[in-house]
Amino acid sequence: MTPRQQEVLNLIIQLYGQFEEPIGSKTLLRESYLKVSPATIRNDMVVLEQQGLLMKPHTSSGRIPSIDGYRYYIDGIIHQEDKELPFLDDDANFEELTQAKHYSPLQLTQLCADILVSLTGFTAVVLGQNKESHYFEEFKLVPIDRTRYISILMTDKGNIESEQIELKVSLSKDDITKLVEMINDELKGVVLEDAYQRMKLGIPLLTQRLTGYQLDFSPLIEKSMHHIKGHRYYISGKSNLFDLIDGQTSREALKHLFELIDGSREMYHLLEEQEEGINIMFGYEFLADSLANINLLTGSFVNENQKIILGLLGPTTMSYEKVIALLEVMINKLSIQ
Repeated sequence: MTPRQQEVLNLIIQLYGQFEEPIGSKTLLRESYLKVSPATIRNDMVVLEQQGLLMKPHTSSGRIPSIDGYRYYIDGIIHQEDKELPFLDDDANFEELTQAKHYSPLQLTQLCADILVSLTGFTAVVLGQNKESHYFEEFKLVPIDRTRYISILMTDKGNIESEQIELKVSLSKDDITKLVEMINDELKGVVLEDAYQRMKLGIPLLTQRLTGYQLDFSPLIEKSMHHIKGHRYYISGKSNLFDLIDGQTSREALKHLFELIDGSREMYHLLEEQEEGINIMFGYEFLADSLANINLLTGSFVNENQKIILGLLGPTTMSYEKVIALLEVMINKLSIQ
C-alpha cells in the first residue's frame, strides 16, 4: 500500500463515520487536502477494494470501509508509537480524580467509565477479576446414595467448593477411593486453570480405565474459579444502546444484546479474553448479524493482583482516533495507581 492509498483509506473511514454514506472521489477531494485528480483517487480506491479494505455498495459509486479495512486502520492507530495522547480535563477533573487515594483501582475505573459515557454518548462496561493464582490441593467424592454424590475441591489457600452431582453409574467404595487418589495424584499443586483443562480433557480417559466410565468433574473446578476470581461488573450508559438499534433488529437479537451486557457469563468470558492494552471486537464476532454495527473497544490492565477491563460499546462508525486516545489516557493513568 502506498502512502497515498493509506491516506485515502484513512480519509474514507473518517468521512464515512461523519456522513454515514458511501464516499466518492469528489467528496474525498472536497473534504481533504489531496492534490491529485479524481481519476487518480478512483484508481487508489479500486486497489483498496481489490485488497479487501473497501467495499462498493450496489446503489452507489462511492466506497465504504470493510471490516478488514477498519481493523487495518484501528491496528495502525493502536500501534502508532509517536502519537500524542490528549490531556483529559473535563468537568469531572480527571487528573485530580486519578490522584485520589481513597478510591480503589476498580472504583476509579468505574468513574472513568462514567466519564467515557459523557464524552462519547456510548455504553461503557467494567469488569474486575482477581489475578491471584490458586492451586489444586485436594479432591473428595462423598456418596449420598447409589448415583448421587457430593464432589468437593479445596485449593492451596483454603478455598472450598462443593457441588452435588448425579452420575449414571453406581461406584463402589473401592472405585471411589481409587478415583479420588488418581485425581489428587494427577492434579495436586496444579494451577486451577490448567487443572480445569486436564480434568475436562485427560482425566475422563483415566477414570474410564479405573471404573469403565468417563467421568467429568471439571464443572466443580470451573465453579471454584468463578468464585475465586471475584468478578465485579459495572455498566454505565446502558440506554445509549438504543441509539445503535434500528427497526430491523429482531427480538431475539435484542434479547441477546441486553442479556449479554447485563453481566452474563458470556460477557465475562469476552472481557476476560482481552489482552492487556487496547483491543477491539467487531459485532459480527460476538453478536447477531443484525447487530454487526456495534463494536466493543476495550482497554485492559493489571493493578494490585487484579485484572481490570474497561470496555466501550459503540458504532462501527465511531471516531476511532478520539476514542482510542481517550481510552489509552485512562488506561495509562489507571495502571500506575
